[in-house]
Amino acid sequence: MKKKRRSTEDSRKWFRYQFFGSARVNISKEKAAVDMTIANISFSGMGLYADKPVGKGKKVQIQIAYVDRNGKICEDRTTGVVDWQKKFKTRYLIGVLFEEELNIDRQPNLIKHLIWLIDTFRWPQPYGDKRISVI
Repeated sequence: MKKKRRSTEDSRKWFRYQFFGSARVNISKEKAAVDMTIANISFSGMGLYADKPVGKGKKVQIQIAYVDRNGKICEDRTTGVVDWQKKFKTRYLIGVLFEEELNIDRQPNLIKHLIWLIDTFRWPQPYGDKRISVI
């Protein structure tokens, strides 16, 4: 049986941004929390680095913390599902899909910060389809 060859084309809907911050991830139904470092973020998910595995398919609540442009520590929350995890040496790389895309109503501070980063550093618009601009 032949293995399916993965396409090298990135089919993500939202652009991913390198993001400096931390995440406190609470694992549903386990009353366990894991502190992680954010690798990247998009409007539909995030990549994390962790010392412990979480488990693919686990529902999680995430408290995202970062320093804004004024030096203030800001936080916002979201929920998601662990889409994948992979061990890398002594750490784990973890991908989380948000249950709902980030939005100004539920994550106002984070959205404002991402908009500021996109505008300041002239990063690509968040939507993967270059024909559409949402910000």
